[in-house]
Amino acid sequence: MTTQEKRPIIFLVIDTITFLGYYAILLNVYNSKLTDMGELPFWGASILLLVPVMILSRIVLYLFYSILNSVITKKREEKFLTDEFGKLIKLRSTRNFNNTFMVCFLTTMGFLVLGISITTMFKLLFFSIFASFIVQNLSELYYTRKGI
Repeated sequence: MTTQEKRPIIFLVIDTITFLGYYAILLNVYNSKLTDMGELPFWGASILLLVPVMILSRIVLYLFYSILNSVITKKREEKFLTDEFGKLIKLRSTRNFNNTFMVCFLTTMGFLVLGISITTMFKLLFFSIFASFIVQNLSELYYTRKGI
């Protein structure tokens, strides 16, 4: 398996672990913070924190993976996704990320119109972000293997 194929799989694992950990912590502090902040500020702050947490975890855990992989295989990681092919893969994966998020966002807003609670709406938004990251990683893996 090439580095180009390993990368989206590693990011998929990293994103899943990060999201599930963040969501578990969020549910644990929900009751205590809700009385302090109120419902809308709590959920707004939670979503605003999710994106930097996901980005930082990707950076830190991928560095950890790269170092561990270099020690185990005794090979330096090659440059990946830097040619035109790689840029095209990244562009299409990002497009799929954006499309997935927009469909999920509009679906969530539709449910809000139908009368779901604010808490449920924000939980759906959380899972929309997570689903979008998954689609991006799977798209990158698919396009790399398929060869566009």
